[in-house]
Amino acid sequence: MTGKYNIREEAAQRFYRLPKVFFTNERYKKLSNDAKIAFAILQDRLDLSIKNDWFDEEGNIYFLYANQQLSDILNCSKPTVIKIKRELHQAELLEEKRMGLSQSNRLYLLKPVAEISDAKQVEEPKEEPETLGAQQKLKSFTSRNQDSLLQEVKTFNTNDTDLNKTDLSETEIKINQLREKFNLPEVIVQVLVKNKERLIDDAIEVQDIANHYFAHQDVLTLHQYADALQYSLERTPGRIKSITARLTKAVEDKKKWLGIQTQPFQQPVRTERVPDWLHEPRSPEETPETQETLSPEELAAEKAKLLLKLAKRKST
Repeated sequence: MTGKYNIREEAAQRFYRLPKVFFTNERYKKLSNDAKIAFAILQDRLDLSIKNDWFDEEGNIYFLYANQQLSDILNCSKPTVIKIKRELHQAELLEEKRMGLSQSNRLYLLKPVAEISDAKQVEEPKEEPETLGAQQKLKSFTSRNQDSLLQEVKTFNTNDTDLNKTDLSETEIKINQLREKFNLPEVIVQVLVKNKERLIDDAIEVQDIANHYFAHQDVLTLHQYADALQYSLERTPGRIKSITARLTKAVEDKKKWLGIQTQPFQQPVRTERVPDWLHEPRSPEETPETQETLSPEELAAEKAKLLLKLAKRKST
C-alpha cells in the first residue's frame, strides 16, 4: 500500500530557495548571510502577496510590511531589519516606495542579476576556498545557538538598551560628534535624532546636512531651518537621493512662504482734492505785507466782499 502524505512530513520538506548567484557574483558576495536569508524568506512570501492583491497597476508584486512585521517574519530585531533592508537596497535587490502619511510603504523585491561566469560556475562548481568559505559561514549561521549569534542579530523582544551596538546608535554617535566638533545647534541635533531611521534607510550622511546648515545659517533663523529640515525628512515621498538638493529646495520654499507672510500691509493713501482757485496768486493788495490796519467796520465790509467773490467763483 502506498504511503499517505502527512502534513508534518510535508511541512518538514519545505525549503526556502537561496539563489546560488549570491555566492558566485561579486555584487552579492559581500551581502551578509542575514540579508541573503531574508531575501529567500521574502521571495517565498510572493504567493501570499498575490493572494492579498498586493500588486500595482503594472502588475509588479509588492509587500506591505512595516519594520515591526518584518521583525516577526525574519525573527530578528528592528535595527537588524533596517540593516538588512539597507543591504538589499544597496545590492539592488529591494526597492521601497513611500506612500505618504498613514500608509505603509511598498517593498518591491528585485530579481538578482547573473553573469555568464555565474552560469559556468553553477554548471561546473569548483572547490574554491572563497565559495566554500561562504557555504561554511551559511552552515554556521543556520546551526549555531542563540548565544553564538552575530552581535547585530538580537531576539525580537530586545529592549532599547540594545541599540548601542546597532546602526541606529552609530548614527547617533555621528550626530553627537558633529555637535561637539562643529558646535551644531541643539535644535538641529534633535531633528536628526528624531529622524535617524530615515537617515539610515536613505543612506543620508549627517555631515552633508551639517555642511548645508552652516552654508545657509544666514538665510533663515535657526528654528526656521530646523523646521525646513524636519519637513524634508518627514514629508519627502520616496527615497531622498540627494539631501543637499532636497534641503536647498526646502530652504527656498521656506523663504517664499516667509516673504508672503511678512509682507507689510499698506493702508490706501487718501489724497485731498484742493480747489484750483486756492493755487491762484493773490493780488498785491491782498498780501499781508501791503494790508493796512482797518477799522472793524472796514473789516466787516472787506469780509462781505470776499464772501461775495467766493460765492461767485463757486457758482461758475
